[in-house]
Amino acid sequence: MAYGPTARLALTAFAFCAALAPASAQEFPTRPITIVVAVAPGSQADVFARAIAEPLSARLGQPVIVENRPGGGQVTGVNYVAKAAPDGYTLMHGNLSGFVISPLLRNPAPYAPKDFAPIALTVSGPSVLTVDPNLPVKTAAELIAYAKANPGKLNYGSHGAGSFTHVTTELFKSITGTDMVHIPFNGGGPLTLGFLTGQVQVVVFDLISVREHAEAGKARIIAQVGDQKSPLYPDAPLLSEAIDPALTADFWMGMAAPAGTPQAIIDKLNREINAVTAMPAFKARGEAASMFSQNRTPKEFADKLGREWEVWGKVIRDNKMVVN
Repeated sequence: MAYGPTARLALTAFAFCAALAPASAQEFPTRPITIVVAVAPGSQADVFARAIAEPLSARLGQPVIVENRPGGGQVTGVNYVAKAAPDGYTLMHGNLSGFVISPLLRNPAPYAPKDFAPIALTVSGPSVLTVDPNLPVKTAAELIAYAKANPGKLNYGSHGAGSFTHVTTELFKSITGTDMVHIPFNGGGPLTLGFLTGQVQVVVFDLISVREHAEAGKARIIAQVGDQKSPLYPDAPLLSEAIDPALTADFWMGMAAPAGTPQAIIDKLNREINAVTAMPAFKARGEAASMFSQNRTPKEFADKLGREWEVWGKVIRDNKMVVN
């Protein structure tokens, strides 16, 4: 079959682009990669991003820099990455709060799962329902009874309006018919300080923030929030078992790029990040906080994001939660 000059030119251009695509993916990266976290230094997403960055840099042969962009209930940092160039050089190490809960609390949502190319689910694990040890409360049932007997007198703290701790505790209040006052803090460090100084008496904490204080007798863990119990606290039951099946949700973190990032780059990053999170040193660090390494494909993480968007969207709508 004979082709005219225009057709030959188009075929030549197509072949040229096709030849370039695998070469570009194979060469990636050729310059530093930035991992953005939408929380302050010392928070879980930041801690695990830094635990990933150094070994990932060694594997990729380029610097991997962690950049903190907190603010707006994590919306500031996550939205920044959603609008970044889709070239694999700007990534988001985010969590359930930043990717799903915080945008759903705003109308309209500033971004959605379609705005990201999921790369890898990195870690996942339970949180712990924690109370001031001065309270006469040793179980979730006793907390409910105490809160009902003292409506509006208990303060609960969160990592900020729209955070996982905020929405989870509001769901707990709705299901149990309790009345506690919400006091939001700007991140994990200020929240922990607020708890230790008595500003708030009830917090759904991650174990990184609270473990040492629980061991020192400055915090009392009475239950767990998640799909499975932490082996560190075998006597603390899951709220889903002790109170209501709806009170179950592991807190997870994952890496994503802006939508439109070439699939070959996503697949390469998935392989390398999964290799890092499978390293014994990384796994040990996570397990010390009951955050367990995951090994998921980009599609599996994308499917999870979609499911979580639907589940938490319903919780937020049913409980009429909104952030102005």
